[in-house]
Amino acid sequence: MAGVALACVLGPVAYSLGSPTAASARRGAPAMQYSLNNYPLPGPLSPVYNQALVKLSRSDETTTGGLFLAAEEKEKPREGVVVEAGPGRVHPDTGATLPTAVKSGDLVLLGEFAGEKVDYNGASHQFVSDDGILGTFKGGVVQADTFCPLRDRLLVRLAEAQSETSSGIALATGDDEAATQGEVVAAGPGRMTSAGEVVPVGISAGEHVLFGKYAGADVSLPGGKFKVVHASDCLAKW
Repeated sequence: MAGVALACVLGPVAYSLGSPTAASARRGAPAMQYSLNNYPLPGPLSPVYNQALVKLSRSDETTTGGLFLAAEEKEKPREGVVVEAGPGRVHPDTGATLPTAVKSGDLVLLGEFAGEKVDYNGASHQFVSDDGILGTFKGGVVQADTFCPLRDRLLVRLAEAQSETSSGIALATGDDEAATQGEVVAAGPGRMTSAGEVVPVGISAGEHVLFGKYAGADVSLPGGKFKVVHASDCLAKW
């Protein structure tokens, strides 16, 4: 029993010290080198306020998660993984802390023209405020049914344009005619007030909405064409 007790006491000490070989290996292992736009850094970057550092998916015809990228890829929403996120920002009027809506490890969809691109540790990253992030994908799977809009945003499956009226009159529609209605697939938790409270969205998944022609951001996901819009951009629902 004394031997067992001695082993229990020494166990953690022996584990923390490790074997001489392991300790030597640790000493010989090269330290992680950090760089920003080819300038060396003394340590990792830490985003401030509601900023998030996102490692972007590689530019290709499709991203690693399956999102289609158009020719003007830099102007379209795209995906990436949050490397680190700031703690949030303090509202200047109320003093309330508004926490950042994403966390490290989240697979996110970025809005158009959001943030500032940087080269971090030799890879393409982007600093973006959580206001510029459209939503996250549950489980890291890029599908419409795994998309979680942030704040008061909605994911809307766009309705196909009608080619004729109910009475059979043909309609002249161009390919560039933007759809302004569709079915809500997912709704965010709501808008955050200056006091840090969440006001729920008054629109639910399954409802149909009409929104402004220039509202939101177009998104291509498996299963159709979609748009991410703010609930406040909607004109009517049914």
